[in-house]
Amino acid sequence: KTLNYGWLHENIVDFMEKMYIESYSSKALTKLLIDECNRLYQSEPGDDTTVLCLKVKKQDVVNLLIGPPQNKALDEKMLSLFFSKKGKHIVCGGTTSQMVSKYLDTPIDLTFDYQDISIPPIARIQGVDLVTEGILTINKVLEYARDYTTNNTLFFDWTMKKDGASELSKLLFEEATNINLYVGKAVNPAHQNPNLPINFSIKMQLIDSLVSALKTMGKTVNINYF
Repeated sequence: KTLNYGWLHENIVDFMEKMYIESYSSKALTKLLIDECNRLYQSEPGDDTTVLCLKVKKQDVVNLLIGPPQNKALDEKMLSLFFSKKGKHIVCGGTTSQMVSKYLDTPIDLTFDYQDISIPPIARIQGVDLVTEGILTINKVLEYARDYTTNNTLFFDWTMKKDGASELSKLLFEEATNINLYVGKAVNPAHQNPNLPINFSIKMQLIDSLVSALKTMGKTVNINYF
């Protein structure tokens, strides 16, 4: 509707070369091209628009640790296994972060920079690629994951933000090909407050749902429970 002679091959190539960022997934690149086609149609498509996008990349491994073990005697085993794996390392949860800090003998650098008031701020531990809060952050990542596997309407929300949920989403959705989850089954005393909408079963449901969404994206996911 906005071009007299259509959008030619060379125009598409020029657009995609300008928009291309190496870290973008095939899903993200498809979204960019489809959205541009829709814009040129002024949101009133006069014909079918189909995009096939393939991305070939080397394996990228992301390791995610959330929750201490049910048996404290397994702390050392869990952390030793977690840090022995190649790839990036993500730690989720306050208690988990304290456990990691003690294991690495490295202090937690707390930040109070709220990028999003609904998501607790990230922290930093030397030797860890990303440190986030636990359940609230995972819940937001799950929201993004469900959207990503359907209409992908929230893509520009989390790709442009720097909060814990957004940074975690980028690592899991865009970078990782293989994801290793290390899930501690210890019950958090804070979650036993009847006034809070969080308990152990909800935590496990969130993790199961996130794993399902990641597998839908084509990720290879391995889960280790402790």
